[in-house]
Amino acid sequence: MILFAGDPHGSFAHLYPIVREQENVSLIILGDLQLTSANELDALAAYCDLWFIHGNHDSKTVAAFEALWGSQWRERNLHARVADIQGVRIAGLGGVFRGQIWMPPSKPLFFDPIHYCQYCPQEKIWRGGIPLRHRTSIFPSDIETLETQQADILICHEAPKPHPSGFHAINQLAEKMHIKHIFHGHHHESFDYQPLEHCNPYRITNVGFRSVADINGNYLLIGVDDREKK
Repeated sequence: MILFAGDPHGSFAHLYPIVREQENVSLIILGDLQLTSANELDALAAYCDLWFIHGNHDSKTVAAFEALWGSQWRERNLHARVADIQGVRIAGLGGVFRGQIWMPPSKPLFFDPIHYCQYCPQEKIWRGGIPLRHRTSIFPSDIETLETQQADILICHEAPKPHPSGFHAINQLAEKMHIKHIFHGHHHESFDYQPLEHCNPYRITNVGFRSVADINGNYLLIGVDDREKK
């Protein structure tokens, strides 16, 4: 069984009842894990085969970055690659579009991190590379790495069109890769694509805040982001 989890934002308690009651679960988190350490991933992985892509919140702090890229868990980041998970080819595109790098449909300002660093002021260089914030920015090179490959499912943090805040660049990538289903996070209220499914040759599922969906796009859990009301 393959399940897709929407943005946890530092809380994973809602996932345990689901992964504990099922057998042979591969759980894929669609970004914004917002960790303070890798301990939470270690604990959750005792009950499932755990994968993820990063979201924009995963480079907001050094601790959040280190939890994913400074631990053995970096090998489970599906960003810019295709992995066979339970016989299904799943491609990952983590991160978000940012105007300082590339905001489609505008032309990109930089092709890849090396190109960015050539023009970046030295005081903004972080650990010998791009600034911490842009470790979760999408570069055209990320798209180029994926578009020559094929997969069954594309997972991404950003949304494709026809989401009101979506990007056609993701639709173009899905078409080139012959994708059958896109799962994305980032937007906390799950957008209903069903009335618009005739627009694309593949299905799209928005897995919202602390929500979980199965491989067919059925929701096992729908979370409500009420954090600002507390």
